[in-house]
Formats: sequence, structure tokens, C-alpha cells
Amino acid sequence: AATAASNAGSSSPRTSFVADSLILPTRNGQIFASAFALVYAHTFVSLSVALLYAHPLAAAVLVHVGVLAREDEGYDFYAAESDEEIRGHATKLLLLYLAYLASQIATRVAVALAASATCAGDRRPCSLAELVAAGRIRGTLATAAVVAVLQLASSAALLAASLASWCWWTSGAAAGSGRAAAVASFVSGYVLFLLLLVLLSHIFLAAVFQVAIAASAADEGYGEGGTRAALRRAWRLMAARAMRKEAAVMVLVASLLPVVIYPVYAFAVYCLQSGVFGVVHGYLLPSAGVQLYSTVAAAVFYHRCTEHHYYESVMPLTMKQAS
Repeated sequence: AATAASNAGSSSPRTSFVADSLILPTRNGQIFASAFALVYAHTFVSLSVALLYAHPLAAAVLVHVGVLAREDEGYDFYAAESDEEIRGHATKLLLLYLAYLASQIATRVAVALAASATCAGDRRPCSLAELVAAGRIRGTLATAAVVAVLQLASSAALLAASLASWCWWTSGAAAGSGRAAAVASFVSGYVLFLLLLVLLSHIFLAAVFQVAIAASAADEGYGEGGTRAALRRAWRLMAARAMRKEAAVMVLVASLLPVVIYPVYAFAVYCLQSGVFGVVHGYLLPSAGVQLYSTVAAAVFYHRCTEHHYYESVMPLTMKQAS
């Protein structure tokens, strides 16, 4: 009986954190209600600003860039003001993106802190304001900001690989036949393979970044390099061979689950009679729920791994001695 109990206590968490992530918000419903309201407000404002302001500005920039690229004499009336308009639109887009980024960082940090406090058994915080007042937000904010920059770099690399693949594919199609076509076909295949690697890395890193924010929220002020240490711990947990099944489930939850929202959004917009009803109930609610769930799942994943001593098995000796 003792052996069975010890085996049960040391069993792998695997997919158990998926169900635990659904149950966790019920342990502190008041704070998670505030967290969901914050995520919903962030999603609603971001979508509204994107539809009403960002998309028209981006379309205007693309039109002007296309005119300048064609150098069509029929569009000379744009020449006097096109550069100034492009700068103005680009500045507005940059400001909108920075505002969105700040809102996203604050939202992710708030949910991560709420999930971490609840996982640790602390039911005293009844609101997000209490978590912020506790002074545990600075390190997590720094980690979330670094994660946002790394995610932007990962997205830029994916976009660059996609553009390179498209350019080589079009050049191979235009080459016709012969040696040039063979070379273009070979290079385009290599670029497609590179694109696949970048895409898989982007998907995996999205889960690593979620776990890093959860690690920073759980171990506020860990060591001297808080953000770097959180990223390193998240990477080691996700890349550990003993945890490949748990890491795969975490990738599904953090990276692939949000993709399900886009068909739901399309169905809501095109199949429901009321467009406003479709956007609000068909996209915003599931999107906010997925964002909240993925962040909570990352926190539960990190806490379950530390409870089952997986972190100690993948932590280097120097870090063990320091702790």
C-alpha cells in the first residue's frame, strides 16, 4: 500500500494539469472573475481599435507604398504628400501597437499572478489590485516585456521565412525550364523546409514563453537574473526528455488551441444574422476564455512540475547549489 501511494504521489502529471486548469478558477472565483473581465475588456478594445483604426491606416500605408513602388505617372498628385502621409500613418500604427502591447502585457501578468497565487494555495487576494499592492508584479512585468519582444522577433523571423519562400517559389515558376528552373526549385524546397522549421520553433517558443511568465510569477525575485532565470527554467522544463508528453500537451494548449478561435469567429460572422451579436458572443467570449485558460494552464503546468520534482531533475547543478 505504501509503495502504491508513493507511486501515485510521484506519478507524472502529464495531462492532469489540463483538467486542473479548468478547476483552478473555481478555487478563487472572485479574483478570476476580475481576471476574465480584464481579458475580455482587452480583447474587445483591441479588436475594436484594429477594425476601426489600425486596419484603415494599414490599408492606406499599403496603397501609398504600392503607388511609390509602381512609380505610375498617373498618380503624380500623391507625390507631394505621400511621404508625409506614410510617416504619419506609420507613427499612428506604432503608437496603437505599443498601446496594445502594454495592455497585453498587463493582462497576461495579472492572470499569471492570480493563477500562481491560487496554485500556491493563497486565497487571500480577492482582487487584482491586492496582487499588485503585494509588490510581486515588477519581476513578472519585466519577464512579460522581454517575452513580448522575443515573440515579436519570432513572428518577424516567420514572416521573413514566408516572404523568402514565396519569392523563391514565384521565381521558380517564372524561370520556365532548364538549369535556372532546377536551381530555383531546389532553393525553394530548401526555403520551404526552413519555413517549416521556423514555424515549428515559433509554435514551441509560444508555449515556452507562457511557462516563463508563469515561472516568474511563481518565483518572484528568484536569484539575481529573474527574467533570464525564468526563461531558462521554462526552456529546460519544456525541452526535458522526461517531460516530452507534458510539453506536447502544453504546446497544444498554449499555441494551437487559440487557432480554433478563428473558425469560430468566421462562423459567427457569416452564419449569424446579427454581426454585432456574432462578434461579441462568437469571438470575444471564446477568445477571452482561451487566453485565460492558456495562461492558467501554464501556471498549473509549472507548479505541477515543481511539485513532482521534475524541475529538480532538469535544473543544472550550479542552480541547485545556489538555491
